[in-house]
Amino acid sequence: MLSIDAISLAYQFQPQGTTPGGGNLNLFHKERTAPWCSSRLGMATISDEAADGQQTSEELESEEENNNTDFQFSKSKWKKKRFLMMKDVNAAVHKRQAKAAIKAEEMVRRMWTLYEKTGEADFRPDLQVYNLWIHAVAKSNPSRHRASKDDLATGRRAEQILEEMRERGVAPNVVSYTSVMDAYANQGRLGDRQAPAEAERVLFDLLERSEYSSNLQVTAVTSDTVLNAWAQQGTWESAERAELILQRLEAMTDPTTNSGPVAKLVRPTAHSYATVIHAWAKSGGGADAARRAQAILDRLLTETKQPGDEDAVRPDNVIFNAVIDAWASSGDPQCGSKAVELLRQMKDLDEGLYCDNCAPDVVTYNSVLSAWSRSGHINSAVQAERILKEMILARKEDPERNPAPNVISYNTVLHAWSKSSLDGAAERAETLLKFMARSDQGDIVPDVYSYSSVLDAIAKSKTPGKALRAKSLLEHMLESPAIKPDKLTPVPFNAVINAAAFSAVGTCDEERREALQVAVKIFPLMRSLGVEKDTISYGTMLKAIANLVPAGDKRYTMSLQLFADCCDKGLVEDLVWNEVQRCVPDRMMSDHVGMGPVKSLRLRDLPRQWRRNQRSNRSRRRRTKGAPEYSKQNSGSKNNNSNNEDSQPQPFRRNVVISEASWQSGRDM
Repeated sequence: MLSIDAISLAYQFQPQGTTPGGGNLNLFHKERTAPWCSSRLGMATISDEAADGQQTSEELESEEENNNTDFQFSKSKWKKKRFLMMKDVNAAVHKRQAKAAIKAEEMVRRMWTLYEKTGEADFRPDLQVYNLWIHAVAKSNPSRHRASKDDLATGRRAEQILEEMRERGVAPNVVSYTSVMDAYANQGRLGDRQAPAEAERVLFDLLERSEYSSNLQVTAVTSDTVLNAWAQQGTWESAERAELILQRLEAMTDPTTNSGPVAKLVRPTAHSYATVIHAWAKSGGGADAARRAQAILDRLLTETKQPGDEDAVRPDNVIFNAVIDAWASSGDPQCGSKAVELLRQMKDLDEGLYCDNCAPDVVTYNSVLSAWSRSGHINSAVQAERILKEMILARKEDPERNPAPNVISYNTVLHAWSKSSLDGAAERAETLLKFMARSDQGDIVPDVYSYSSVLDAIAKSKTPGKALRAKSLLEHMLESPAIKPDKLTPVPFNAVINAAAFSAVGTCDEERREALQVAVKIFPLMRSLGVEKDTISYGTMLKAIANLVPAGDKRYTMSLQLFADCCDKGLVEDLVWNEVQRCVPDRMMSDHVGMGPVKSLRLRDLPRQWRRNQRSNRSRRRRTKGAPEYSKQNSGSKNNNSNNEDSQPQPFRRNVVISEASWQSGRDM
């Protein structure tokens, strides 16, 4: 999926004359640098050249203690000390460390103490120092960690610093306000649903203040921060709100009613439109959300064809890619063909007249491949492979204008084959994998995802001996020099065990024994290689036991031991709970659990300790609020139990798990 950081990077840090490239999930292989972190905007930045040969602030502290000269009144040393303190804060911010905000506050408090003692203006915290402090607060809580109570107050803390600046006589500038909005945006990523509204409040307060202060020149970068905050929420309502703000900014900067310099500065850019389109792609609204994204693109194309507005935003390939991604995320059966239409439209548009840099890049093709892969169409894999071949041929004909496929391109096609129900899908996937392995192109060397997709295709095939076949491919993957031990995941191992579990239909006793031996060998292999088992590992292993081991003490003992280990690790989910009940008789299972008859127990009734590490948000289907087509479904369910979470419509599953659903476990029996 397109990311806001990647979209920003495409517009603000793309080398002139080049086209950003990357994959469907990670567009650009660079880390975004916040646009307000440059010296031209008043933010402290420490260049590598300036830092070379300098002491750290801790070293200078030690020198200060051993120096007889009063450090407080040494201006030359203070400038060096100030530089090193700001360098330390910048380094902590870059690493997203929580101590960055603490270091910044200590720096400011120390400067005020020195200023109050000496009255020297050199010691007084200035705008640059305060902006660094707000920036540290905004960036010091990475979204990859679980949010704490303090994490959900970063926006308010940043705003308190802004208020302190006014009280201390340090006039905030647009960088100060933008960093406060960014703090609220990051707070929203950690789960605070009210944070985007707070960022929006700060934005329009800034717009009102900018009318009376020349120091507050609002730009599109500032407004994009708020659009970003709403887009990250991933709901229908947040996407609607982002589009509403965009329309409000359009009205405020309409050249027919307002042609002043402020209107031109805050006028939405291509990045603004791409952000709102991305909000629709993340909303989970299905085809309705994709149509809303498409409507924004169509409106831009219509406006660019109308004479009179030379400053009108012209779509580029990033905007087109965002719309294609919206279709790919929709799950609509027609999303593949819709994506192809947009690809053809990009090729047909007159370059420079109605769009800027609309030439399809590798991201475009990968998004189209993803749309086919996720469409559920019976010929989706065939169509995805056709697009890949078209991409390869175009690259051979004109290498300068056409992008080369990368490993993500091939992996997307492999994923399409792994989900295909066509005969020979596993063979087609293996053929493509062998082509990748034999190729002399370093950027398409198969990775763990490549092998996992082919293993998944083998597991779902009807070919005899698929357990041994999957085991052989896994061993080949482990022997590959391109596969690093620290990059291994449980997914390929789970796929091999799944192949063994589904070797019970129409097979002889010998093949069933071989399949069981494969499962029993692969499951402990994960531990010896340092690969952490997940809930799918336990669920598929229990499935293999249920399908391949005859009823008896051996089967019951193995199953209960696996279940106990799974409980200890807190990985019990529906798949594990359903499969262990298939393996063990009800009475024995009831005695083991000790909570009454197991038939009356649901997953939520089990001890929380057994479920403490379940995937919850990642594995549940996203419930969409506000989308028209789903509201109709909800209207007819008044008689349903509102407390029953499973009765609610759950139209989309975002993640892909390489395993059959638990309710399919008994099909091959």
